[in-house]
Amino acid sequence: MESIGEKFKEARKEKGLFVEQVARETNISRSYIEAIEDEKFDDFPGETYLIGYLRSYASYIGFNPEEIINIYKKTKIQEDPVPVELIVRKKNFPVLPVVVAVVILFVAAGGMYLLINKDNYFVKNVVEKEESVAQEKVSEVRTPVVVQAGAGVEYEMEKTFIERNFEKGDSVIVKYNDTPYRILIKETSNEKVLLELPSGIVELAKGKEILSDINGDGNNDIRIIAKDIDTGKGAVLKFDRNTDAPSVASSSISSEKELSSVSESAVAATRTTPVSSAIIAAGSTSVQSRREGEVVIFESPAKQPFRMNINFKRYCFMRYEADGGAREEKYFHRGDTFRLDVSGQIKIWISNAQAVSATVNNMDYNFGPAGSVSSKIIGWSTNPTGSGYIIKSAPLY
Repeated sequence: MESIGEKFKEARKEKGLFVEQVARETNISRSYIEAIEDEKFDDFPGETYLIGYLRSYASYIGFNPEEIINIYKKTKIQEDPVPVELIVRKKNFPVLPVVVAVVILFVAAGGMYLLINKDNYFVKNVVEKEESVAQEKVSEVRTPVVVQAGAGVEYEMEKTFIERNFEKGDSVIVKYNDTPYRILIKETSNEKVLLELPSGIVELAKGKEILSDINGDGNNDIRIIAKDIDTGKGAVLKFDRNTDAPSVASSSISSEKELSSVSESAVAATRTTPVSSAIIAAGSTSVQSRREGEVVIFESPAKQPFRMNINFKRYCFMRYEADGGAREEKYFHRGDTFRLDVSGQIKIWISNAQAVSATVNNMDYNFGPAGSVSSKIIGWSTNPTGSGYIIKSAPLY
């Protein structure tokens, strides 16, 4: 049987990756990465955690997660010992005669005890019953009625992060400046989890993450990662205060929607923009610091298809719509490349602007500062000088 640990270790070394780098880019601790490669599966707090980490590591390194899980389960079946009772035939024991003898002895001993202590027994029994009735009356007067608030369990986030299996109805309490903020797990189904944040309801798919500004101060306060989702049984989620990201003001879309869904206003605005029309900012924002300007990439006397080349320098999630077509989305790894010929315009979302280097018709294009989420419309517009056309980018809010 093929070794899972060796399979991961060889793939990592072939890609020139260090354990520390894998841990940093997958949000899996170094000890768990090493435990997977050394096949020390007992080091994990539970099989749900282990399967979630196997999926994440497999997706990151380029394996098929389901194949890895199948290999693990087959290995586990082979290693589990056969119960001794299935191998060794049990000898029949005359249980019934022994039970009958014990019952007879017990009844005889009980009768003898009552005969000797009958006076003390009945007096004590009456006293105990009277005390019990009195205590029940006191309890009826003094004990308040407690109503359970809900079926879920409430977890208070006291450390930098909390990672565990959450079920429907559970909630996490996060405190900032002594003010508690509640995050509710509303639903887990179809490999997605529905979260109710102070800012609204967000849908998060398995293997994805979001940044959230839960106290409304314009800064990303917490990162939420869906490690694994088991329909009907809950989801392995990680809530981490270390966001390692800039303030929400520098992001092009709301943090809560960066890897799950774009705001309805932005979607509506971009979908109603004809491909042949001028490229303008889609959606809007009331935060002055989030407003971005348009960038002219190059000029041309006539419209023609332009080519986008994107090289990925580290793990990154990208979503795009080209020329009014269907929305596509994918995770990319370090060393991956993306190339697309565009006739009119492309709408593109990048989870980390500094994870990519891009060119538009061989002209360098910068999606934004390090750690920021970038969402842009890039395409043809009429040159404001009245001569020819320009390719420019505008923000998607």
